[in-house]
Amino acid sequence: MPRPRPCIVTALELLGVDDPEMPEGRARQALSIVQRHLGDSELPKLWGSHMFLAAPRVLHVAPVRPAGMLFFWQALNIVHLQAALVPLGVLVRGAIALGEAAANGDLVIGRGIVEAERLRDEVAHVPRVIVDPRLLREVEQNAVLRAPQHSVMEELDYIRKLLRQDRDGLWFVDYLWAISSEVDEPPEYLDFFKDHRRLVTRKLEAATVLDRSSHAWIWLWSYHGRIFELLESKWPLDDQERSELRIPATSPLVYSFPPSTKAP
Repeated sequence: MPRPRPCIVTALELLGVDDPEMPEGRARQALSIVQRHLGDSELPKLWGSHMFLAAPRVLHVAPVRPAGMLFFWQALNIVHLQAALVPLGVLVRGAIALGEAAANGDLVIGRGIVEAERLRDEVAHVPRVIVDPRLLREVEQNAVLRAPQHSVMEELDYIRKLLRQDRDGLWFVDYLWAISSEVDEPPEYLDFFKDHRRLVTRKLEAATVLDRSSHAWIWLWSYHGRIFELLESKWPLDDQERSELRIPATSPLVYSFPPSTKAP
């Protein structure tokens, strides 16, 4: 077993992949998407990374080394992964952290594993992939975690476009907005946004009481609304598109004050 070394450690949980109401074959399709985005056979060759999948949990470990994996690429992988899973009704909760880890075959050890899984289970709370601030600071200080042609600020600028700061101060992978610059045509993005709307609406309609589970879907409704406002301010949308993209506060578990209401 190699000695633990600094690694980018990503711990995820696939929400909905074990739902008994999921159509036959859908779970297998979701797991194949995870394999393609995080465990593709080319990735270990490029970065020396390892992926461990025991649904619904996923663990990805990539050593910090010259010409190795960059945090930017892992954040972008999560953007594409979540975007691909939304049409299947699967969401991702987790954390990307920096810590000591070592992997050999099916065995993985190290404090970095423990920390990433702790952040996933105790801090992320809702369907978001949070980023350990210590990893962002390491990007500033460690040139190995930056593209060779980038200055510190250039690298941070690229990363910043993939992240959003939540209301609790944590940074998370902003898949719902970041994917807009990754698709070929605007209608393709709008179709994805509609898929996201249907998923969130379905989750809200199934929730009946305020509890830990419904809190996740209320957060997702709020996140969808924040990105809808951004989309509305930047894209020319007609009334039909607005009604197809926005999620009104019709669920008994969510509430929006009328627009005419003035804050004190």
